[in-house]
Amino acid sequence: MRDFPIIAPPLKPPTRPISFVVVKFSDEFEHNFALSPCAVDPLNQTVVIDNTANLFYANLSAAINAGIAAAEHELIAIVHEDVYLQPGWQARFEQSLESLEAADPNWGIVGVVGNLASGRFVGHWSDPKTYRNTFAEGRLFAQAEFIDEHFMLVRKSQGSRADDSLPGIHGVCVGLVFSARERGHACYVIDAPTIHKYRDDQGNPIQTIHDSTKVRDRASFAYKADKNCCDEYINYRWRQYTPFRTINTVYTGWRQPGESLGQYPESLLADIEAPIILLAKGGGGSRLLSILAEDHDIYMGKQVNSSGDCLDMVMAVYETLMGKYRCPSAWQQALAVPKLRLAAARMLEQAGSGRRRLWGFKLPENLLILPELRAAFPKARYVQLLREPMDTCLRRTHMTARLDNQIGRITLPLAYRAANRSTFLIQFDHPAIHMAYTTLHQLSLGMEFVRELGYQGRDKYFSLRFEDVLSQPAKVIPDFEAWLRAPQKSRKTLEAIDQNRALSAKDKFPQDIVVRVGRILQSIRVDLGYG
Repeated sequence: MRDFPIIAPPLKPPTRPISFVVVKFSDEFEHNFALSPCAVDPLNQTVVIDNTANLFYANLSAAINAGIAAAEHELIAIVHEDVYLQPGWQARFEQSLESLEAADPNWGIVGVVGNLASGRFVGHWSDPKTYRNTFAEGRLFAQAEFIDEHFMLVRKSQGSRADDSLPGIHGVCVGLVFSARERGHACYVIDAPTIHKYRDDQGNPIQTIHDSTKVRDRASFAYKADKNCCDEYINYRWRQYTPFRTINTVYTGWRQPGESLGQYPESLLADIEAPIILLAKGGGGSRLLSILAEDHDIYMGKQVNSSGDCLDMVMAVYETLMGKYRCPSAWQQALAVPKLRLAAARMLEQAGSGRRRLWGFKLPENLLILPELRAAFPKARYVQLLREPMDTCLRRTHMTARLDNQIGRITLPLAYRAANRSTFLIQFDHPAIHMAYTTLHQLSLGMEFVRELGYQGRDKYFSLRFEDVLSQPAKVIPDFEAWLRAPQKSRKTLEAIDQNRALSAKDKFPQDIVVRVGRILQSIRVDLGYG
């Protein structure tokens, strides 16, 4: 069973009001911080900033700053929604803060968990991984290098603000700590024990890390790409202080991705120029396109998942997408080309030199970064698999149409804005409607790109229909072979064709949803010849 802090009954009630700033991302708020006695104590103010699934603010820092602007009290506690503060917490907090202020009345930022310069943890807290109390000897505070971001205390009079150029959720404390230091104020941890990740969004107790969706999410490529973008920003923004370490991350300093390309031989760099880039809407039968590429001996890397996606390129593609659509800093957006080329170099380094001449990669998100792919790979050729958009949408959703991942939280609102539909309505629309808007958006981007190719299009671009591959492979496959100018080496595409499965009845959806999906897709279906 999980261990929790024990707080002795207070000898006196708290007297110092706190403005709690909480950014509400999910229903975890109702089952954690909202249940804390201090959250409803009339002594305090609780400022809840609604940023459900990151729909309403450009980034976490912007949401935090909105909360800071609304705070009324001198003490402002920025608290994660999944933190629970027990009965008696505020009196214990006040006692520890007074002990700190007797030593340093001009403190800059305070947490309850942090790290020393050596990297050693300091603090008093419970999370699903551990319970620890480094204040066992009785001292109520310790100076720290950095603090964990689940609880950060600042003062209104110091004008503290989160860095709203930070693209994601990671590293918010770094800017607050360095800004405080530059004003001459130190960072501390006090003995005010918190319970982090107390219950999940259904109200179920979280006993281990496996009970937490947020912790499990850390293994995903989308989460890692999001953190990489944040780490990249911090390494650049605070490069004069690197190397340094926080409680979770070691920052080693800024390095331009393009610098690493110099270590590769010219022959390999020449091979980078001309990949076969495979385009297909996620959920549109794209696995068939990867099999077709494999049949023609297109090298797809050492890591290909069950959907035929090239995992060697996934981080570069995801980070390019995030840089393009979410990173506010122009220098970070401009990293797309070196990142993509560096990932390609690493991928081709693992291939024999004889296989590098014909290589490519398939990821559904390619459709969202086509101009960047063209800039990174100037001699690339593109193969697109098209499918009846209604069939794509009236099945299971793709990650770009869901809010349960960092990519979808960018691409779904992006599609709604492109269709002039309020992102507020994402919360209420049916998943098939989400698929319809993202399908419309991504296929429209593909069509725009083909038009931009102009007269080069015939040599640079080849399209085939999912339905034609299934119904007349004897015609489609030779056409593709002639365009590719590479012979077919195997027959896995024919073996993979299952017309009964692929052309089976759509999943069951309410008729009004089917009608709405049809209306959303009407224009793109006509443009693609399906209408």
